[in-house]
Amino acid sequence: MIQHPTQDIKAGVTFALIATVLFSIKPVLIKFSYQYGGDALSIMAIRAAFSLPFYLVMLMWLCRDAQPREQVKKHGWQAACVGVLGYYIASYLDILSLEYISAQLERLVIFLFPTFVVLISWIALKQRPAKGTFVSVLFGYVGIALIVAHDLSYLGNDVWLGSVLAAGSAFIFAVYLILSKSLISNMGSQLFTCLGMGSAGGMILLQSQVSSLNVTAMSTEFIVLGIIIGVFCTVLPSFFVAAAMARLTPSHLSLTSNVGPAITAVFAVVLLDENFTVFHAAGMGLVLWSVVQLNWRKTKSS
Repeated sequence: MIQHPTQDIKAGVTFALIATVLFSIKPVLIKFSYQYGGDALSIMAIRAAFSLPFYLVMLMWLCRDAQPREQVKKHGWQAACVGVLGYYIASYLDILSLEYISAQLERLVIFLFPTFVVLISWIALKQRPAKGTFVSVLFGYVGIALIVAHDLSYLGNDVWLGSVLAAGSAFIFAVYLILSKSLISNMGSQLFTCLGMGSAGGMILLQSQVSSLNVTAMSTEFIVLGIIIGVFCTVLPSFFVAAAMARLTPSHLSLTSNVGPAITAVFAVVLLDENFTVFHAAGMGLVLWSVVQLNWRKTKSS
């Protein structure tokens, strides 16, 4: 049965929204994991232990044909290295940042990765930004500054450390996106995701072994949260995004993800009892406006 293009778009938007919701809940669950005695390494290790098998099984299923196997031989090592960069190093900094800052601030700082993409493309790739781009970038950082200034009053100077860690994660993720673009074009999003996530998961488990991580000392609540983060906030949304990418343009996909910080804010306020003040509302509005404008200008200039 041939699906109508309109149905494709509706399905793509649905998949993208589901992925956005699942990704947006993750920082809230990570904050709970810290409350149950976890740290950045143990959170990543449990997540990898329960997500890695899914990616390995999917990778074997995709490689049942000759063409994907050839792509793995040709581009596999590159996909593995880029995957470690985006899904291991960037993820580690992201999870570590949540030890010091609120889930709302973390999500908004991470959400600024398109500004890093613009800056890296301009400086390293000599791609001149569209007119008005830097005004959008400035508004985004003003929005973050509003929330940081407010959070300093009740979370203390650790907010600076957490914000820097989250910004570092966003920067590395931006580098990952730039490097992965050509690989995804050659390999397809699903094959690239399986290789990238699988390689990152392997590195995380290797690090946990070297660090002699004691699983028996972990609480049941922490392990359950790790399973949820690994399966429902990592595996499922990654494949929903891949399904959405097959049906939507990049501009459509980016627009659906713009609701992510708002979803995180709702869950953080309701479940974690985080503050949501006029500073958070104004900061979120500026960041969302900044990212929407950047995506719009990128689409218009392409």
